[in-house]
Amino acid sequence: MKRVKKRRIFDVDYEKRKIPASMVDPDSEIGAWDKRELKTRAAYFMLNGAGEFAVSEKDDGRFRLLSGDFDFYATKLCGIRELDARVYRFTEKNAEMFVLVEKLKTDKWSAMDEAYMMKRLISEFSLTQDEIAGLIGKSRPAVANTLRLLTLAPEVVGLVESGKLSAGHARALVRVPKDKQYAFAEEAIRRDYTVREMERAVKAFLTPPEVLQQENNAKAQAKSAELKAFVERMRAVFRTKVSLIGNDKKGRIYIDYYSQEDLYRFEEFLDILERFERD
Repeated sequence: MKRVKKRRIFDVDYEKRKIPASMVDPDSEIGAWDKRELKTRAAYFMLNGAGEFAVSEKDDGRFRLLSGDFDFYATKLCGIRELDARVYRFTEKNAEMFVLVEKLKTDKWSAMDEAYMMKRLISEFSLTQDEIAGLIGKSRPAVANTLRLLTLAPEVVGLVESGKLSAGHARALVRVPKDKQYAFAEEAIRRDYTVREMERAVKAFLTPPEVLQQENNAKAQAKSAELKAFVERMRAVFRTKVSLIGNDKKGRIYIDYYSQEDLYRFEEFLDILERFERD
């Protein structure tokens, strides 16, 4: 088997240093984070200390925080003035790629935010889906499914971004023509569809009626075969005629008897079942 040569994506050369917190520039503002959660994290740092922060040195001598904005602001709340840091040496372009990868490793982002960041890694940095998956610790299908959200109609993307439609519901719409996607989404919201119900609705829409009927007939025949086998087992056990009217969801079972011996035998079965339940 031919071995595929993997390219090196990052030159992750860095040195560990202590740097003043006042010289670090995060990408976000403190107002973007929940104050109560920041105070809880700050209390943890006061007891246990803060970990290392990933930064890169800028031309003006200051440092860009590459990841961990939340933890950085928590350290400021608890009065930590000097940070343990890994100071990376790479180009500004690689620094931006590093930031995106580090963000994607966390669970703080919506599915659409993740899709936009993955798209940037592909379009701006020429990464493949396999490379993204390896860098962020997810499977390639998971990356592909997230990116598929960007192929949806803009109105549907808006519903996902606003939280009115889940990413799971939206992914079910990928195979639907774009001019029909919004109508499907509105119907799902109105009827409060589960993801599975949405998938069934999409399948019914995309599958030709004759094929869908064939599938339903095949399922009905399979269920009938199971019921028939069940009745045959009852006949073998009770050694008498057993009849069934109905289907796998609802119906009646008739057990015929022709003598007192048949009734005694049924009574013995009941005695066995009752003893089993008591034990």
